[in-house]
Amino acid sequence: MNAPRRLLAVFATVATLTLAVGCSSDPAPEGEARGGGGAAAGQAEPRAVPGVGKAEKKADTTGLVLPIDAYDVSMGQMVKTQLAQNALVSDCLARYGLTITYPKATVNQGSPHARRYGPPESLAAAQKYGFHMAQGDPRSFTNDMMVRHSQEVVEVLKGMKDDGAGTPVTSFRGQSVPKEGCAGEARRKLAQGTGEGKRVGHADTAAAIKARSFEIAKNDPRVIAVEKKWVACMADRGYTNYKQDSFDAAADTRWNTPKATSEEIAVAVASWTCGKKGNVVGTWVAVETAYQNEQIDKNAETLKDDQKRLVEENKRIDAIIAGTGGAAS
Repeated sequence: MNAPRRLLAVFATVATLTLAVGCSSDPAPEGEARGGGGAAAGQAEPRAVPGVGKAEKKADTTGLVLPIDAYDVSMGQMVKTQLAQNALVSDCLARYGLTITYPKATVNQGSPHARRYGPPESLAAAQKYGFHMAQGDPRSFTNDMMVRHSQEVVEVLKGMKDDGAGTPVTSFRGQSVPKEGCAGEARRKLAQGTGEGKRVGHADTAAAIKARSFEIAKNDPRVIAVEKKWVACMADRGYTNYKQDSFDAAADTRWNTPKATSEEIAVAVASWTCGKKGNVVGTWVAVETAYQNEQIDKNAETLKDDQKRLVEENKRIDAIIAGTGGAAS
């Protein structure tokens, strides 16, 4: 996805997270070389996903559930993980007589896939919000909504001075500061027992399958065909500037405003209508479902192990929140 499309993916993330809980590259699902999409070295990328049944007529993504969702971390779990890390940070800062305030972590209603395929999730959403999200759209954020921390809090939190040079902060008010500050200490405590190479609050294999299924489907001839229908339909309505696929309209930089304009709403309604006419959503879902089901079968043991790990991880996260009174939001 290009930059505007990655931005759309950010809009579709329905939890507000304030500190990163770790990072690493997603592993390729079993049977796929990293970046290979299942093709052997030297072979062309496979384009048609096998085993795709007849695509159901589907215009809305409200409440959409994909097969891999059963193995992935829910947005509620992600928020809970962040609350646990926030609680650990707050406890650490309290040792130095410092406090921190976080924005309230919430889970938006609806499916995390609401904007996965370009058109708005429903005609009603298009008519009211255009391409904006009903909740938590970053374009609606203003400077006064940002949480600001004192320099002391920032330096102890990060374990380095706010001097542009990254000078380490090793002590504060006569007490030693942990490596990478309170944020680093919190990350380490949260990761205890997670397993080598694993990320807290993250199902690596499920996430990789979900991301890969989108890319595979994008190159499937059935999806390409319905996207061309969407482009032709939009052109018939006078929107000739969207020449590639249904993501073009949603990624239009003219919509980078706090609220949807009347023009944005008109284009969003046209996008949803053309998506319905060409069965854009139904086709994407059919292709992604077939690919995900195949990968779920191939990675059954790994996905099962990840689920067991997440169950134990959630117990630890619950204990962290309970042990600090849950005062992290």
